[in-house]
Amino acid sequence: MLDISTLTSAVKAKERTDQYVILAALFALGAHVKSVTAKQVTDLLKLHLGAKAPGNVNASLRAYKTYVTPTDKGPPLRWSLTEKGLEHLRSLSGLALSTASDAESFKSDVGIICALEYPELAAVLKVLGGAGAWTEVGDARHTHVYREITMVTASGAKLRVVATAATSMGLTAAAIATTQLVLQFRPRLVAMIGIAAGTRSGGKQFGDVLVADPSVDYNSGKVVFADGIREFQPDPYPIGLNPRLRSVLQKYRGTHTLFAEIRNRWTGAVPSGANRLHVGPVGAADQVIDDPTRVLEIQKNWRKLIGVEMETYGVYRAVHESPEPKPRAASFKAVCDFAAEKSDSWQEFAAFMAAEFAIEFLRREWATLWPVN
Repeated sequence: MLDISTLTSAVKAKERTDQYVILAALFALGAHVKSVTAKQVTDLLKLHLGAKAPGNVNASLRAYKTYVTPTDKGPPLRWSLTEKGLEHLRSLSGLALSTASDAESFKSDVGIICALEYPELAAVLKVLGGAGAWTEVGDARHTHVYREITMVTASGAKLRVVATAATSMGLTAAAIATTQLVLQFRPRLVAMIGIAAGTRSGGKQFGDVLVADPSVDYNSGKVVFADGIREFQPDPYPIGLNPRLRSVLQKYRGTHTLFAEIRNRWTGAVPSGANRLHVGPVGAADQVIDDPTRVLEIQKNWRKLIGVEMETYGVYRAVHESPEPKPRAASFKAVCDFAAEKSDSWQEFAAFMAAEFAIEFLRREWATLWPVN
């Protein structure tokens, strides 16, 4: 089932009429398979739209006789989205809008993809109790080994978490691993967790967490030869975050106290300054960069680039083209080097920071990302 952020962002701002957002909220609440109250619709719209939320939702529902119908006189009165209402919302949004129930659509909550068993997946397993706390799941006929654990959120919800590592580094392996995980386990969210090279801008340092928004395949484009000069013309097709996910992440930018808490759990050396979260364009391609001038070339097309790595675009693209209802996707990668003079010195610390931040973010914010109706 699609969330309200996806439905509202599917149309231009001027097309987000009261009728559209109310019908969108009804669908997001599952009113095509169960009845909901006007208060549930109002609360959801206020949470996402704030002051721009429609005023008297109850009166509007009574006026939309073709699109909604009362199903329980209550109190409180409960409403369902009619087939005509569903078709009208499909027409306005341009979205397929699967009618499968939420329980039928999603089989797990978080699917984690890592490029490497060590140090990336190892760090993820350790955050949630250690390798011994996880259980191997899935069909042995599939290539990847999947591990499962239950994570309890700050609000007390129990989440089914499934994690795996790709067979190798790179976009192709990451896309294949993501596709197979999504089709088998149907997670609400796919999280890429690992390490990356940071750019020097913005005062980044080892262990800073980079969230790709958007992820960019910087090697995608056309090579031309004109006037004796070879030139690359990029055509990257960037893919960004879900709007709601992006908004919630903003709370952790800057010197958030969570990073100090995470650093205190690390027993080895740490950078001299505080670690931070950076949200912005991250480049991806099937190449290890050990030359800072290559990063400068990429920045000619993406001046706000915060880092480069080898997998996230494959993950985002696989999620973007997965069957409805699509999961959300986010990449949490921490800086282990700056694309020059590579060494393994900070890889374990970076993997630790990425895993700790990603899991703690989901633990704290799950109820905000998916409010319980």
